[in-house]
Amino acid sequence: MWSQAFSLVEMLIVIAIVGVMSAVVIAFLGGAHRESMTRVRDQRNAQEVVSLCMGAVAVGAPVVEPGNMRTTIENLMEGKAASSGIFQGRIFRISQMSEEEIDGALKYLSWHDSQPVYDAKAH
Repeated sequence: MWSQAFSLVEMLIVIAIVGVMSAVVIAFLGGAHRESMTRVRDQRNAQEVVSLCMGAVAVGAPVVEPGNMRTTIENLMEGKAASSGIFQGRIFRISQMSEEEIDGALKYLSWHDSQPVYDAKAH
């Protein structure tokens, strides 16, 4: 007579199927999470560039290269000293960014009156 319980083999098969399905779902969600984190990183880098440029320009640090955002970012990574005011001699510097990070930040940056501005809607 057959009992109405699951056999060990049947239970192992169900566990294996659930495991495979979980692995597929986790891989899918991991890819979406990675894209989201990259977008957030790029936006934050762009915001940091604009913020530091505004402060540097206010105290005379020569970081902005009008019309050339990549050079402006490179100037910030190199660091430039303020030429006047309370911050005279202080270095305005952004942390080093990889080419991928620079390219990502550039998607969210534009120019307005020879100053970099952050554009959240850009892609």
